Amino acid sequence: MQLLITRSDIAQYRQISKTPNTDKLNEMILDAQIQDLAPLLGEKLYNRIISAPQDYTELMDGGTYDHKGETYTNYGLKMVLSYFAYARHIMFSSVTDTPYSVVEKLNDSSRTADTSAKKAIYTLNRDNAFKIWENVKNYLVRTSHPDFDCKGSSTPQRLRFTKIG
Repeated sequence: MQLLITRSDIAQYRQISKTPNTDKLNEMILDAQIQDLAPLLGEKLYNRIISAPQDYTELMDGGTYDHKGETYTNYGLKMVLSYFAYARHIMFSSVTDTPYSVVEKLNDSSRTADTSAKKAIYTLNRDNAFKIWENVKNYLVRTSHPDFDCKGSSTPQRLRFTKIG
């Protein structure tokens, strides 16, 4: 499946480390596309964007538009998706599958952020993504985008954390 954003797109909005290893980040981007963005856009619009993102440049990149004599700003789906993907990256990217078990990557010169800190950053970024989404949704509604059905879009489920033991 085609990814709609890259590390450099996320870096426009969030501070994210530079690394040649993009596999884990791409996994987070794909999860954000499928689990967070698709339910907001609805199946029809999401599938059209995935199959031909070049046809949706204005929606993806954002910009200004006029509606009833007022000029508004559309932040763009890349910004929404960047916040969702970054939230997932913070929460889940340190967990790695190995032949023997799932581990959290550690080394001698650093300490992993504790789960409550990662959860707080995750939650803040998801909340920001939803606020940015409201702006993009306004653009879709105000411009009467033919592929968007606001009744069909739903809010993705929130991730719940529970302590075992």
